[in-house]
Amino acid sequence: MSKKITLSQSFSAIPITYNDITFYMTVIPSKILFESSTVSRADEDKERGYQRLLGLKRAKDIAGYINAGNVIPGALILSAQKEANMQFDHKSKQLSYYLVPNAFIVIDGQHRLYGTHQSEQNIPLAVCIFENLALEEEAQYFYDINSTQRSVPKTLQLELTKFIAKPESKDKVRQRLFQELNEQPTSPLSGRMSPTKRIPGKLSHVSFKNAINPLLESALFKKMDFEDKTKMLINFLSAIEDVLIESEGDSKRLTMAVFFQALFGAFDDICGLVMMKFGNCQKESFLDIVAPIGEIDWERYKGTNNQVIKELIEEIKSQVANRAELPEGLF
Repeated sequence: MSKKITLSQSFSAIPITYNDITFYMTVIPSKILFESSTVSRADEDKERGYQRLLGLKRAKDIAGYINAGNVIPGALILSAQKEANMQFDHKSKQLSYYLVPNAFIVIDGQHRLYGTHQSEQNIPLAVCIFENLALEEEAQYFYDINSTQRSVPKTLQLELTKFIAKPESKDKVRQRLFQELNEQPTSPLSGRMSPTKRIPGKLSHVSFKNAINPLLESALFKKMDFEDKTKMLINFLSAIEDVLIESEGDSKRLTMAVFFQALFGAFDDICGLVMMKFGNCQKESFLDIVAPIGEIDWERYKGTNNQVIKELIEEIKSQVANRAELPEGLF
């Protein structure tokens, strides 16, 4: 005995035809859509099929985003299969299809669909449904869409935190410091930082974050108000700039990601030595302690991996410790 097939409810839709290709724009509740869609022709188990092909962490993040009350405005792209027996009534502008597991193949939007399935909400999803596509056409659309899409660059993601981060959060403080150091005329990094993309010769927000984030967690830095934080960093970086100009003739190294991250990897030690010897964070005090950095053989530290940064941090710490000349009894 054949299984009874039940028509789904109809959904209002807009038909669009271009170059003999027809597709429909409509909105379908996420729970209904999930039950009639698949991402793989070879998987009979829907849950396992999605989990094998998709990033579960990404889907979980989407589910959390939806549970927080947010919506997903972007349209999913689907290919209607013969089993769907999709029909469009031009008079009523209603689109209907059979509620069968493989009614649609998901060409784009797999993570969003599975994320909504994992969420607690049954949200409306905008969909674009193609009909009468051959397998080769489905594959071509998938390739075209996914090979031309570009993710938001990390530098731009970080810059966007200024609109969404809480006023006293670590992200907000870091973003404000980035802006101040890039805009204040007295800053050695003034005009030499790139907030939204990587530019040769400029320090990116990603490198700045990697260097500064540990500092934002330090007890000393947390106690300081924003103006004092900015002043201390400008004094420190100004001292480093003087050392680089004296030893190399310019301060280009200051905007190099590896050097900048290593510099702040050693910052706690440098700051500790400065405070013990001078009791302040003036530029001249920093300069006295960091002067030996100019003697480092930079050619020994080529590359951009974490091991190079780690080795350079240790070299900087060793150089400044030898130069400190602390009063007897402090160590």
